[in-house]
Amino acid sequence: MELPQPQPQPLPTHPTRHADRVPSHRWMGEQLSLPGLDATAPPFRPDALRARRGALQGYSLFLAIFPESQDALRIAQVRAQQCRKHRLAGTSLSPERLHITLHGIAGFVNTIPRSVVDAALAAAARVACPPLSIVFDHVQSFPESDAFVLRCHASSDAAVARLRQSLTPALRRMGLRSEPSRTPHMTMLYDKHHIDPHPIQPICWTATRFALILSHVGQGHHQWIEQWALTG
Repeated sequence: MELPQPQPQPLPTHPTRHADRVPSHRWMGEQLSLPGLDATAPPFRPDALRARRGALQGYSLFLAIFPESQDALRIAQVRAQQCRKHRLAGTSLSPERLHITLHGIAGFVNTIPRSVVDAALAAAARVACPPLSIVFDHVQSFPESDAFVLRCHASSDAAVARLRQSLTPALRRMGLRSEPSRTPHMTMLYDKHHIDPHPIQPICWTATRFALILSHVGQGHHQWIEQWALTG
C-alpha cells in the first residue's frame, strides 16, 4: 500500500504552544519481548529530520482515524469561525494533523523497539470495519489539557467506540497494553481560555481510514507508518 508523505507538522496529541506535551500513555525505555515477534531485531528507525524543529523529547506511537483532505479543510474552516466567535488565539493544528485518537500504544524515550511497532501493525491488520459516519455537533474545552475540541453526536461516538473496541483484543493478543481514548473527539487547537460545551451546525463526514503514527514529541513531526482502509 502506498503511504502518504505528509510534510513535517506538530504533534496532534497534546502540544503546548512551542513544544509537544508528553502523551499520557506509558513510556518504554527498553526492548520488549512480545509473543511471536523477534525481540532481537534492530530498533525501528524514525524519520531523520534535517531542519531544526525543537528539542526531541521522545516518541509516541498511536492509532487514529484521519479525515480525507477535503473534510479536514472543512473542519479547519469551522475552527476558524469558532476562534473568531470565542476570541481564541492558541496553537492550532494544521488540517493534516486533525484526527480522532483510537489507542495510545506506547511512548519511547529514545530507542523504538521494532517488536512494538510490528506488534501494532499485526494487530491493526487483523481488524475489519466498515466506513464510519461521523457527525460533529458540539464543541467544548478540556480544561485539563487546554484543548478546544469537536465532539461527536452520540451515534458517531458509538461508531468510533466499535472500532476502538475491535482493536483492543487484537492489541492485547500481540502483548500490547494500549490506552484507549474513551471520549471520541477531534482537537482543533489549544487555548487557556476555556469554552463550555455548546452545539454547532453539524459537520458530517465519512471516516474511510485509520493509521499507525509515530509522533516525534517536541519536534512537531508525524511519521506515518501504515494506514488501513475502512471497507465493507
